[in-house]
Amino acid sequence: MRVTDALSGALFIAIGLFIFQVASGFPNPGGMPYGASLLPRILGAGLMIGGGLLVIGDIVSRRAAGAPVALAALEPELKSPRGLLPAAMVLVLVLGHILLAQTLGYLAVSIIGLTLLFLSVRLSWSASIGLALAGSLLCWWLFAGLLRVPLPRGLLEGFL
Repeated sequence: MRVTDALSGALFIAIGLFIFQVASGFPNPGGMPYGASLLPRILGAGLMIGGGLLVIGDIVSRRAAGAPVALAALEPELKSPRGLLPAAMVLVLVLGHILLAQTLGYLAVSIIGLTLLFLSVRLSWSASIGLALAGSLLCWWLFAGLLRVPLPRGLLEGFL
């Protein structure tokens, strides 16, 4: 789906407002002028400013072109089964992660899912498996190793 900058900008503004509002309720440590809400509020403000610039830029460019443009349009590639398959695969793989990651483990689900996704965009088997292994292991190292996020181990519980 092709979305105009005005619609994307409006979405960024909404997300920025939400982040800013939620962060406003974060507590400040005693005696400090700033606290846990500072960084999220800066990010929220940045999203709102960037979204506003996208909206303004899109309005200016549409006026210069003199032709109204739809806020969203379906990409021509999504009208064919060849283009629709990868888009559908992403949704199926997210659902697969939700349903299978606790049982099979993050690595197994990620490697299988990414391999299937890469095959759906017509990569070769060797490239699909190689990229899936590299991407999954890189994400495991980053999240489980560096950031200490407890990813589900599933079948690999005794090994990792």
